[in-house]
Amino acid sequence: MRAAGIRIIATLALAAAASAWAGGRPDCPVTPFGDASPVQFEAGLSGRCQAESARWKVDAPRAKPTHIGPSVMSAEFTSLSSVRMSSLLAAFRLDWSGLRGSEAAGSPKVERAAFAMGGLVRLHDQLALQTSVGLERTGVQRSRATFSSVWQPSKLGVLFAEWAGSEIGTEAHRVGGRWWIVPRRLSIDLGARRLPDVPGWVDQRVGVSFSMPLN
Repeated sequence: MRAAGIRIIATLALAAAASAWAGGRPDCPVTPFGDASPVQFEAGLSGRCQAESARWKVDAPRAKPTHIGPSVMSAEFTSLSSVRMSSLLAAFRLDWSGLRGSEAAGSPKVERAAFAMGGLVRLHDQLALQTSVGLERTGVQRSRATFSSVWQPSKLGVLFAEWAGSEIGTEAHRVGGRWWIVPRRLSIDLGARRLPDVPGWVDQRVGVSFSMPLN
């Protein structure tokens, strides 16, 4: 819903919804294709983000509900590696996804590949600079880069400001943050974006997230 031009989002997280902090760790914000979350920024600043991983996912769904049995094959692969040197983190990420099926069934071959490099420099226990650059190919090729500053004024909150651009120039400026009302259980997320040639801030968000483990 919207109130005074601000999008309000409420999220109830059960079981694994708090997996970023209950056992698992969020991926380090390496790829510039997509928005890094406040949780990722906070984990990157504290050194608790996941910087080494490899994941496969294979699925064989039906292209249409009327099909009998699987009619397409989809696969995803993500590899994340890093090098740490004191207050510096350099990370590399490779993403590939593909879908193959019958063109007669309305499922032609589709592929996406992306490679990204990211770096994070901790200037202080509460302040870091982060950058990422990547190349993506999905039929056409595009490049994108981001530069962010992350500040944690308190153990209960983190703030960030981010610039994103590509070969066509600046795409957006983004600001936001997360504040824990109850640590690792109840939080408020804030965010807004400024776009070129668009007056004022857009995509203004206020999010409330509640995580409730079931164990």
